[in-house]
Amino acid sequence: MIKITGLIIILFAFCSSDVVYQLVSDGSYLWNSTSITYSVNDKTDLVISNKDHYNNQNNQLDYFHFDLITYHEISKKFTLGLGLRQTEIFKSNSWNSGQTYMLYGVYFWHPDNMIVKVANRLVSKTYKASATQYGLDNITNIDFFVRSTNKLPKPYLMGELFTNINFQKVQTIRLYGGFHLFRSKYFGIDIYYCYQKTRPTWEWKGYNVFGVNTKVRI
Repeated sequence: MIKITGLIIILFAFCSSDVVYQLVSDGSYLWNSTSITYSVNDKTDLVISNKDHYNNQNNQLDYFHFDLITYHEISKKFTLGLGLRQTEIFKSNSWNSGQTYMLYGVYFWHPDNMIVKVANRLVSKTYKASATQYGLDNITNIDFFVRSTNKLPKPYLMGELFTNINFQKVQTIRLYGGFHLFRSKYFGIDIYYCYQKTRPTWEWKGYNVFGVNTKVRI
């Protein structure tokens, strides 16, 4: 298990540093995220997390955010979430800050040997340099072989669809494929590849992304 996990990490590091430039369409990124989950009680979790976007073309960090989210289980299949995000975006040679207010509705299914999680998120984004923007997002995650006791890395798929309500358009589409390299009750590490299509104006641009997620539960 340790040897296989180590080999995947080495291959992932090689791809993210060299091969990614051969896959580039409009650009490539390295993403890193870390989350800490604290169980307030049997039904309520408090999550603190951050995410960094490193732009390979400019060789610099151009985006990061910090989240504070609380989730409360309504039933075994539905959870409500309420969160606040502090964002920093590097644009026009300066950092621009903003806040995002988030309301989640998360649904769970357990078909066969999988776990399917579908989150719908209503967001309100405020920035110093622009008007408030509203959005409706969908985040779908599928974990495979969840009943398996094998210690090999488990695959997963994820999709994200971000819609801008102000402009009545889909703004970002992300398709992920990755592995849960290590997962226990209190700690986990994931790696993934993501193809991102986004249009800050009306023109679509495609980006290749390699990322790492680190998860801690206390």
